[in-house]
Amino acid sequence: MNYFGITTFWRKKNLTADRKRPTGLGKKNLAYLLFLILISLFYALRYGTSVSGEPLLDTKVAMEGYGESLRMNMGSVLPDTIVINKEREQLLTAIEERIVTYLYRIPDYSYINSLKTYLRFRPKLLEQFPSAVPLEKGDYFVSSSYGIRSHPISGKSKKHFGIDMAAPLGKPVYASASGTVLDIVHSKNGYGMHIIIKHRFGFRTLYGHLSKILVSKGQSVEQHELIGTVGSTGSSTGYHLHYEILKNEIQVDPMLSLNLKKTIYTHLIEPKPENDGRK
Repeated sequence: MNYFGITTFWRKKNLTADRKRPTGLGKKNLAYLLFLILISLFYALRYGTSVSGEPLLDTKVAMEGYGESLRMNMGSVLPDTIVINKEREQLLTAIEERIVTYLYRIPDYSYINSLKTYLRFRPKLLEQFPSAVPLEKGDYFVSSSYGIRSHPISGKSKKHFGIDMAAPLGKPVYASASGTVLDIVHSKNGYGMHIIIKHRFGFRTLYGHLSKILVSKGQSVEQHELIGTVGSTGSSTGYHLHYEILKNEIQVDPMLSLNLKKTIYTHLIEPKPENDGRK
């Protein structure tokens, strides 16, 4: 049996078949494929942004509606407290079914206003995202706000991605929410010695220009836990804490967060008049 002869025969036959077989998609198929790609791109560009934004807007409107209903429920003068309490629990449950996704998706603190009434019933949630001042009351004043400013060293107009809180050297700095220490940086430039903490719902906080760091990378911290002390390390002209909040990797203005917890807790412990305002 001539094995090599048979092999050569089949090789020639396959080469002939390959020459007859179409080598590409063909003009008609290629045109159809390009048409499908163009249509897909059109819909992605035309509807992609609005579709992804609509659920958040819808949830925001729903949360505002729940918040208003809660306020009405709390101010109700109906004598049937069983009905009032039942309605309140239903509202709280409806909010809780959506709140985790909502908090992860919101871009900044302006969306949290609709949750203030709800947070009076669930104040522990305030410990899980930045909602408190990282310095003690009376220890600081805001010396530079978030936004465009004249840089204190270069003199050039530049965006300031946090707030500067002027305070004496060595004043305690506290975590503004519970979380995990994501990074600790020792630098002679920029933010100098600084700490980055990761929190729930896509939040991170940065504490810059510290004189001492009192936590370690990977450590879990609680809200109000001591993490460092005020200094002037890095690119700094005086003792202060540079404080940033990042939401989904983007810096946001921290000012709305500073008194969030205080506002909620103050309302919770406000003494009510004995006659509830009635004569």
